[in-house]
Amino acid sequence: MIPPIPQSRKSALSAIEIEEGNTCRASLFSAPESAYGQKYKEDLFAQYKLFVESVSYTSDIKLKVNSYFLTINTALITATGISFSKQLDSSIWHLLLPLAGLLVSVIWWGVTYSYKQRNIVKLRIIHCIEEKMPLALYSTEWQLMNEKHSGFLKKFLFTMDLFTPLVFAISYLLFIFLN
Repeated sequence: MIPPIPQSRKSALSAIEIEEGNTCRASLFSAPESAYGQKYKEDLFAQYKLFVESVSYTSDIKLKVNSYFLTINTALITATGISFSKQLDSSIWHLLLPLAGLLVSVIWWGVTYSYKQRNIVKLRIIHCIEEKMPLALYSTEWQLMNEKHSGFLKKFLFTMDLFTPLVFAISYLLFIFLN
């Protein structure tokens, strides 16, 4: 049986998070403290630290991937601009470079979305683990961010890294249609 969420924590969680918390407790904690043994809290903290580091690692990889795709797109935009400045009427580069850039932008968006979703799941798992910890730092941070930055600003800042590949994709589409 899944233990109920303490009342003090319920007010901080939405209905979806409470349901996800039940999922976390059903699959995350494989053994109760009594069955695990004396090193339960020590091992729980070690695994918590390891998982928090994995969130940081995933964020670092996402930043490197974004830099990689930004570099590729900058080179493709430059090459496309140069090919258009040569004003060759039937240049195949007028079509191939923007199409390649469009493909790279779509892939960039997909990879960024995937890393974003992975980090969201990782943070939700951390929230579940924090139910067994003395302090719920990440859960509290998430709640305070929701209170402070709700509405349009939060949504815009949260999706900014998904917006950048779309700007490049629109630029490439303009190059294709202005050709």
